[in-house]
Amino acid sequence: MSGLTIREMERGEDFAEWFTDLLQREEERMGEPKALAEHYLVLTNEIGDWIGGVRYGLRGGVAQLLDIAVEPEFRHQGHGRRLLQAFESRALELGAHVAEFWTEDLRAEPMLLSSGWHRLFARPDYVGRRTWYLMEKKFETETR
Repeated sequence: MSGLTIREMERGEDFAEWFTDLLQREEERMGEPKALAEHYLVLTNEIGDWIGGVRYGLRGGVAQLLDIAVEPEFRHQGHGRRLLQAFESRALELGAHVAEFWTEDLRAEPMLLSSGWHRLFARPDYVGRRTWYLMEKKFETETR
């Protein structure tokens, strides 16, 4: 096959929609999850300004927290904890049986441990050549 090219997708192209459709057809054919369903949660103030948010994915009952951020002037007010709790609640609503995320910052680990999270393992020399930790929380759900 001549003339084939692999390139980075540019913003605004329709590839993402086409690719999602391809993965959904594969899921139907194979009977197992293929596509990562990406979701966002937004934290707004009383006038509707965005002050923080969460990006997460869901695939096969596993909710993966991909990013969490709060504007600098709103940090240290418990908003990160609120966003994490909202992520957990939404993941449960969507049928997740486990949630996970990677972090290199363990300062919040005591709070996470008291909320049912645990460190699954460490991966040295990972992102940015630093050690990252996989955190996990299993949800109590009914067997389907």
